[in-house]
Amino acid sequence: MTLIIWATAALFYALFWLWYARPRRKLTPQEADDFLAWATSQGVEPERARGLRDFFAKDDGRDFVMVNLITLKKPVRESSAKLAAYQKVFLGQLLRKAGHPVMTALRSGANVEHINCDQNSDWAAMGAIRYRSRRDLLEILPATFGSGHHQLKLDAMASTIAFPASNWFIAGGPKVVVALAILLLACAAELLI
Repeated sequence: MTLIIWATAALFYALFWLWYARPRRKLTPQEADDFLAWATSQGVEPERARGLRDFFAKDDGRDFVMVNLITLKKPVRESSAKLAAYQKVFLGQLLRKAGHPVMTALRSGANVEHINCDQNSDWAAMGAIRYRSRRDLLEILPATFGSGHHQLKLDAMASTIAFPASNWFIAGGPKVVVALAILLLACAAELLI
């Protein structure tokens, strides 16, 4: 029975790893060019579209985080509700592709430092969202740009900056937490049998 328990635990973790952590096929330069043509046809600002195209063209097949700095429009409560409605739809799509928030935080004080930038850029919140791959982002964007839920985001934000960050690290992320949960369940099963 012990062998069955641990083999099942290993199988569950392997399935989780295949969904969550496995590298995806890298985007080709042609796919990046196709995205640029699509984004341009959708009215995405040329500089933004080219920046995304370059990001996709340099795909390494690995996960990354999108760092977001946000200031909400006033009244903040109404904007927060709109942003929450947007996130419900967007994060639902993202979770199916093993993406998720890594960290979110609300501003709790004045700017501590500002070097060669506008000291009045009072970002109200920040978030870091994990994407399994650039391919996942490429697949999500066409369903987002111009959609009703994307408009909720635009209506909620007074200003925002979002940029991708690679070679990121988080202690105790889902790979570790799921492994520990499966280990705990396997140990409990062995004790009960």
